[in-house]
Amino acid sequence: MRVFSPTAEGFRLIFRRPSIPLAEIAWRWSIALAAWFLGALFLVEYADSLSMNTVDRLLLDSGQPVLVWRALQRIFHGSAFRFTESGVVLGIALVIAWIVIASLGRAATLRVIITELGVEGAGDRAANLFSSLTGLNFLRATVTLAGVVGAIGAVLLTSGVWASTYLSVAGAVRLWLLLLALIWFAWIVLNWFLSVAAIFVAKDSLTTFPAIAGAVTWLRERFGLVLATGTWFGLVRTAALIMACLAGFTLLSIAGTLGPGPTLFLGLLILALYCAVADFLYVGRLAAYLAIDRGEQISDSIPERFFPAGPATSAVDQSELILSDVPLPVT
Repeated sequence: MRVFSPTAEGFRLIFRRPSIPLAEIAWRWSIALAAWFLGALFLVEYADSLSMNTVDRLLLDSGQPVLVWRALQRIFHGSAFRFTESGVVLGIALVIAWIVIASLGRAATLRVIITELGVEGAGDRAANLFSSLTGLNFLRATVTLAGVVGAIGAVLLTSGVWASTYLSVAGAVRLWLLLLALIWFAWIVLNWFLSVAAIFVAKDSLTTFPAIAGAVTWLRERFGLVLATGTWFGLVRTAALIMACLAGFTLLSIAGTLGPGPTLFLGLLILALYCAVADFLYVGRLAAYLAIDRGEQISDSIPERFFPAGPATSAVDQSELILSDVPLPVT
């Protein structure tokens, strides 16, 4: 009897069908590049909208910190509301674009993974797939926004406690770090459940909230396998991060020889390679989670796909008598 490993199945899928993680990279990087481009364009247009007269130029050219600060105050005076309003509009537009593109991309990759693994789901998977994934991604965006608001609230709360008590600066910093750690942990857990719930949307044709309930039940019933699978993929990703950091430090050590242009290019290349590895591992982890949920179905299909039956061989001649079958001589 062959022992089936969900982790091995996840790695086997990304190496056997690299087009699946490449599709994941395509939709993830497209929205990321669009966000960076629109953000840079927003800053350029905002800077172009600022007015500066001759007095401001003289103050900036003086080189005196006080006069330069006064010039900056004059230049940016009255533009805070315009900057905030434009930033909110851009942020909402990017979030909506991410929800739509992420729903389409996740639906495509999950359906291909399910087909590739031979996992049979209940019902028509295409019925409400996009709408349910849109609901999950909307909840993920909401949780992220709540985390950002919580981080800002942690700063304000720590500042209020520090100002109203005799708490030291070190104690205030420790309190702030503790609050940030709790907020980060809550965000990690909620985001993980919402991302895993997409599996049950694609596989069992569930809507948003039943899929979340299915993810909770699935984790409770298969906690050991889920923990082991996540640990293995997390270790590989940590190793990739360490290698990327070492490569970055090596690049910084020779930055004076290479110059700013090549250094920036190689730094972006290292970052891109790490992000690509992380996306490959993410797809492999999704496949491993599907393997956990449908281990028996996948195990039945593995011998035909990955372990083709070869000619039967035997090292023992069946016509020969086994020693235990030979009667002992009478003594």
